[in-house]
Amino acid sequence: MGAKIAYYWNLYWHVLSMQLRSRMSFRLNFFVMLVGVFLREAATLALMVVLVQKFDGLAGWRTWEIAFLYSFVTLTFRNFSSFVGGIGTIPALVRTGEMDVYLLTPSDPLFLINCRNTMIWRSFYNIGIFAVTLYCAYQAGIAFTPGAVCCLAVLILCGMFILFAVYLIVYAAAIRVVEVSALLKILDGVYKQYMVYPIPIYGRVAAWIFTFLLPLGLASYYPSGVLLNRVSGLTMGWGTLAIAAAACLWVAAALLLWRASIRKYNSTGT
Repeated sequence: MGAKIAYYWNLYWHVLSMQLRSRMSFRLNFFVMLVGVFLREAATLALMVVLVQKFDGLAGWRTWEIAFLYSFVTLTFRNFSSFVGGIGTIPALVRTGEMDVYLLTPSDPLFLINCRNTMIWRSFYNIGIFAVTLYCAYQAGIAFTPGAVCCLAVLILCGMFILFAVYLIVYAAAIRVVEVSALLKILDGVYKQYMVYPIPIYGRVAAWIFTFLLPLGLASYYPSGVLLNRVSGLTMGWGTLAIAAAACLWVAAALLLWRASIRKYNSTGT
């Protein structure tokens, strides 16, 4: 088991280094894009801060706390897109019959699909977003103690893996229904437009849905709330452990559903 994990880990980072070398052959373009992404996210954040200040906070959250929530949501989604977003090609692979090629390889098909189609080099564009997140955390009053830094790192990873689980469940359904583009657009819109605000403002029913049924809140509101001490009854340490446990459960459930869907996959014959 350990040798298998080491094999996939080394292969994954080998692909990363290949993509980075390819992008760095156009160095000026790479750094221009890096600066552009930073300026775009900073401008969007500044606009949101101005709007929130007009209302003197939202649901008890102060301006910079909401700004931190926004930056955290953006960072987790970008990390998801950068490192495991390659699974988004699954519906197209099913429609074209190219999925057959991956299923015939000796390596794990999900891993190969992700490695081939994920633009890992985009993760370097996340440096600017990460800097904005740290700045918002500082302004929101988060003390950068070793424990808080560790919790922040763990929660960013948890948010990424929860998004991976939610999207993989949708892609697993694509094995049977093929066309899931409308559902994906809804997921993208809900996470990037609605999860940037504290979910209690949407009411108890919506908060329950975003916690247990469609756990987008576990990748946005709860990690931010735990770090800001805004979630009643959860300290930073216990809150981080609870969210990490939830992330593990959702990823395990998503992988089981994926494997069950693959077993029922019928080749298109093309």
